[in-house]
Amino acid sequence: MSHVRPTTIARPADTGRGRPISSATGNRVFILALVLLAVGTLTGCLQSSSPLMGNVSGKVFDSNGHILPGAQVEIYGSNHKTSTDELGRYAISGVEPGQKRIVATYQGRSIVINVEIARGETLENADLTFAVVDGLPPVITDVEVGSLTENVATIRWVTNEPATSILDFATGPIGIGTYTYQASDSAMLLDHVIELTGLLPNITYHFRVRSRDFAGNEGISSEYQFMTPAGTAPAKPVNFKVAPSIEMERLVISWTSNTEADLAGYNLYRAESLSGPFTRVNANPIPSTASMTSYRDDGLKIGMKYYYQVKAIDTARNESSPSQTQTMVTTGTLSENRTWLLAESPYVITGDIRIRGGSQLTIEPGVEVKFTQSDSLPDSNGATMTELIVQGALRAVGTTDARIQFTSADTFPRRGSWGGLVFLSTNDPNNQLRFTTVMFADTGVRSEGSTPALENSEFGLCVVGLDLGLSTALNIRYNTIRDCNIGLVSANSNIRNNIFIDNQVAASTLGADVFEHNTVDCLVGLEIPYGQPTIRNNIFAYTGSGRALYGINQTQTTATPTISYNDISNYTFPTNGLTVATGPGNITVGPLFIGGMQYDYHLQTVAGGYASDSPCLAAGESNVQMGRYGP
Repeated sequence: MSHVRPTTIARPADTGRGRPISSATGNRVFILALVLLAVGTLTGCLQSSSPLMGNVSGKVFDSNGHILPGAQVEIYGSNHKTSTDELGRYAISGVEPGQKRIVATYQGRSIVINVEIARGETLENADLTFAVVDGLPPVITDVEVGSLTENVATIRWVTNEPATSILDFATGPIGIGTYTYQASDSAMLLDHVIELTGLLPNITYHFRVRSRDFAGNEGISSEYQFMTPAGTAPAKPVNFKVAPSIEMERLVISWTSNTEADLAGYNLYRAESLSGPFTRVNANPIPSTASMTSYRDDGLKIGMKYYYQVKAIDTARNESSPSQTQTMVTTGTLSENRTWLLAESPYVITGDIRIRGGSQLTIEPGVEVKFTQSDSLPDSNGATMTELIVQGALRAVGTTDARIQFTSADTFPRRGSWGGLVFLSTNDPNNQLRFTTVMFADTGVRSEGSTPALENSEFGLCVVGLDLGLSTALNIRYNTIRDCNIGLVSANSNIRNNIFIDNQVAASTLGADVFEHNTVDCLVGLEIPYGQPTIRNNIFAYTGSGRALYGINQTQTTATPTISYNDISNYTFPTNGLTVATGPGNITVGPLFIGGMQYDYHLQTVAGGYASDSPCLAAGESNVQMGRYGP
């Protein structure tokens, strides 16, 4: 402390103003000034040397004596903080005296010491020591698979220090290198046990174990594997059936219930191809019921052929072998494009399918489409039997070697066993039937206000082969129409280069049809109830025993046909009921077909090795060949 030096204060002069200061009063003032000056000098001395505060210094080590630079050191509860230097040293000054807690923090860990700070003094060697940080992982030994069942495995191992338990595992053998599942226990143990549940029978699993100690060091084992036992699977379900659609986008599947005591239920699998993949439909096992179990599969596509299998599953999750595969084509209104593939043929249709406007059904060459007579889901635009109704587009284009077939699903079909193909108010150019066969329908093709192309196809054993009476300007070419009650009904269409065989009535024209270059071998060749048809360059020749009835039969007096350049042979009445005279060029001689077991309606020629040329080779208009194989 600096000493106080006395200071002399001059006495004030008498100013002559007011009352003069008395001698006693002046002395008191002088003494008070000296006291104040002394106190001020003493206060300045204390502030300069901080005798009221203390200081502290030391180092931070670990228990192995290594200095720890960068450790944070602070006086707990105050703003005094610092960090150790490169030699582990710290120093804090200006600390209020008394009991203090010094806190050191290093790498997330903290330690505390209690110290006494003296007034005006420095506490040295206030060192702080951390326990050595553990840098070694636990050592894992004695890894083993304990008890093992179809669905549960117990894995055990030992560590040399307390640590957590982690087990990574996945299906497949050692070497795959990926783990999709994990089980763990956070307890710090030396003896570790993890139980895996929900495993599948007869499956190989690979795994590894891991353990972390208090310091976060992790030990990892090698890879191991085990295989769960197979167990005994349930019997495969029997009497598996898929019912025809009675609602759109939905099918109901049923089977006889299994009787195993440990039965958990069933898994239903569905595919869009016989080759799969089959995908499980149900999220959880389908519960078994008393005698028959059923499942309703919703959200299906219309016009799609689905394949189904069902498997029984027990409480150990063993699955049976699959049931017999069953299929069903969903019926209803098709509002998107669909293709029926040869690989999935045949397609059995149990209810009406209506192709909506703007949608198209494409059928690959060689596909067979079978229709049931009973209609499980009738369409408002259809009849009582199953039909394919087209308001959009039906593209069925086969080849000479791979024709597309539309036929009955009955074991012993007959005429009228299903409805037929119906075109309603559609002029889509993709409506094409080429190289197809339509058999056993009530009406093979019915067209109303539509323009389908019907070429190179066969229509047989139908009540009516083609009913085109409510459509106009159709081109019916290169077809075979046979064994029907009525082969064709038409109004205002071009009927050209077709063969009509063994129909009761080959064709009936109702308007301004052009019927030319056709070969007709039927009991009644052509009926004309109405209209003004043009009939030319045809061969009407009955090849059966005896004579047929009518070649051309006009049934109403209002009709006015034009009949010219036709050969009408072996009919009792070549023409009947005509109200107008026939035109030129008509003949009534045998056409000399090649014939044979598979009857050939080509004409005989000398060049082909026959005795004479057919009289029809050049008897048509402008000396062209008559019949199906004319121009």
